[in-house]
Amino acid sequence: MALIRPFYEKPWPEALRPAARALWHWHLALRRPNVPATEPEAVTAFLEAEAVRLQQDEPIRVVPEEVWQAAREAVLQHELPVELLAEQVRAAWAWVAPVRFPDAAALEAFLQDFAGAHGRLLARLAGVGTRFNDPQVNALAAGFFLTDRLTRLPRDLAADRLFIPLEDLERAGVSVELLQRGAGHPAVRRLLWKQVVRAQEALARGRTLVHELPRRYARALRREWLLALEVLRTIERRDYDLWRGPIRFSRWQRLQVAYQARFSRVAFRT
Repeated sequence: MALIRPFYEKPWPEALRPAARALWHWHLALRRPNVPATEPEAVTAFLEAEAVRLQQDEPIRVVPEEVWQAAREAVLQHELPVELLAEQVRAAWAWVAPVRFPDAAALEAFLQDFAGAHGRLLARLAGVGTRFNDPQVNALAAGFFLTDRLTRLPRDLAADRLFIPLEDLERAGVSVELLQRGAGHPAVRRLLWKQVVRAQEALARGRTLVHELPRRYARALRREWLLALEVLRTIERRDYDLWRGPIRFSRWQRLQVAYQARFSRVAFRT
């Protein structure tokens, strides 16, 4: 299944579409950061220096030149906070293996700095620019991100990245080695059930943002929200076997999501 990318192309008006694409290309490029070191302290120092250079309108190396130039032009043209680009640069350490999060607080901090900062930029581009909405945006961004990483867990493990808190593994009695073997062990399935719940709860915390968005964006958000929930339900139906192969929706599932996004508001009532 392709990455969930809310507001990548649709439903932006033509005047805003290039900026949205530039911000998405920036965000995706940071998942493959150009970092000339692997030691954690050196990686952190390099990324901090890059974030400062970005804010000072100086060239950076962490992503290709055309990517950072387009992203910076987008934020300047639309008067978006450059600091939100810098936050994502600092958080790019999580793509330099090995990647581990000791506890839920560490994972939440990363999600806010990486996925949340990206979501806040898109929200401001869409006209939702108050800090009052930031918690909802952060929650939605976290939910989308966690849903994506669940579908890519085998791939992340192969790359020595783990977006599940180590404290969750310890409580479930699951080692990284056991997790790498797949979902055959009951303890692994219990661990993955908790991760599905974490993603569902994040999506639920952010759902009321749809009421703050202009109509053209609200419908698109409902669709992506429902798609993410359908991904999580599919994982549950597979008994948390993320090693079975890519998640693909049937035509009927896509029609259901499209219908609900257009006509149903029940899921978004608070």
